Amino acid sequence: MTKVSKRRTSAHVGGKFGGNYSRRRVIKGLAAGAGAAAIGFPNIVRAQKGGEVFVRTSGGSYQDALQEGTWSAFEAKTGIRVVPVAANTAKMLAMVQSGEGGLDLIAGNEPATITLRNEGALVELDKSRFEYTDLDDIAPVTDHYVGYSVFAEVLVYNKEVFPDRHPGSWQEFWDVGTFPGPRSLQDAKAIAPNLEFALLADGVSRADLYPIDVDRAFNKLSEIKPHIVKFFDTGALGASMIAEKTVVATSLWANRAQVLIDKGAPLGIEWNEGMRMLEAGAILKSAKNLDNAYRLLDFELSPEPQANTLPKVLLSPANKKAFDFIDPTLAATLPTSPQNREIGFDNSGAWWVENRDEVLELWQEFLLQ
Repeated sequence: MTKVSKRRTSAHVGGKFGGNYSRRRVIKGLAAGAGAAAIGFPNIVRAQKGGEVFVRTSGGSYQDALQEGTWSAFEAKTGIRVVPVAANTAKMLAMVQSGEGGLDLIAGNEPATITLRNEGALVELDKSRFEYTDLDDIAPVTDHYVGYSVFAEVLVYNKEVFPDRHPGSWQEFWDVGTFPGPRSLQDAKAIAPNLEFALLADGVSRADLYPIDVDRAFNKLSEIKPHIVKFFDTGALGASMIAEKTVVATSLWANRAQVLIDKGAPLGIEWNEGMRMLEAGAILKSAKNLDNAYRLLDFELSPEPQANTLPKVLLSPANKKAFDFIDPTLAATLPTSPQNREIGFDNSGAWWVENRDEVLELWQEFLLQ
């Protein structure tokens, strides 16, 4: 096995959210926008009104969902203004190191959040301050960050090309004899190369994926490489290739695939061996509005705001009680629904933080072969 040393990496921040989410979704027991502000949050109400909190955002439809489903209700209830700020890992580290502030509460993918923790940039959370949200309902909960949402990368296929039987696993994705046609997989520039899927295709069980056998994964990727039209470096490119039938099967984020399906694309999502990835919430050490950051984090982790926000962009709530407020039909399209959780697996953000730089060097060599 290739020796992969343990160096820190400046992981890219942010989940992968699709374009505008157009399908009307029904969420039980909740009203959108101003209606959501009527939900009672006793501890929030007791907080002193006024002030502001600066929150990291990735923009787009995700920010729209946050504004409608969480931030507007929080602002109406507390009088605290939520100010979205675009920032990557380097910018957030610079804020902490300079002590200038400018950002209080963040959400980012797990590798990026772990990187910030390792650099000493995150507040050690005072769990006694979560008065409304029961942290026992959240997964994971660590000393420096908590789960906020989950997205997933899945096998997506063209239903017209495979009308009767489609690739139902990564082994079958690799089986171009039984399931012929051009493929695509993820480039390292998107999030990371699909080493986990290659190992599953080679017979490794979901439980034994980590630590990743890097040599074995690259050997298996070499087998499928002649059938890969392109390793997509953005979610938009991956979505366009499968939508335009440039490829007939691909890895892709489930929420992007569902947007295409809602628009009429003849695509199917195979949830078997889907890879779940965590988006985490944390507070920067340089936060100038610490109390307000705790109040918003407490608010946004509670079941109703999670249910009123995340399904709009097809993300799973980290709070398991949120599913009590989500229509079962909609819940079935989310990564952590009971049926999808049972057949998927969790990406190890910790492994990627330790090994990403070395894997990227090997990836560049692989692309030149």
